[in-house]
Amino acid sequence: MVKDINISLDNLGTVNKNCVTIATDKGSVDLYFSYKTLVGVDGVCSVNDWGNTTGKLLNEIQPDKSQRKPHSEVLEEAQRRLKAVMFKDSELIVESLAE
Repeated sequence: MVKDINISLDNLGTVNKNCVTIATDKGSVDLYFSYKTLVGVDGVCSVNDWGNTTGKLLNEIQPDKSQRKPHSEVLEEAQRRLKAVMFKDSELIVESLAE
């Protein structure tokens, strides 16, 4: 695992719209939350399974609705991107062998 992790929280205008950035020496990941729900990661955005308020944030992340993904795919993408910035390649190889 990397040693230095920087985490920042940016409010995007209202209490329900936030971006959490996790940065390491291997890169960074932007996680977009509507309230407590992860709805986007680095421009990959979920379809709107919620309502108008969350929809406004989704429109800011990805205005082209045809490019949006099912929520489950956004969660999987978040896991992939977090692993890429949090772990060294050798740690990922050991983890995949253990599965």
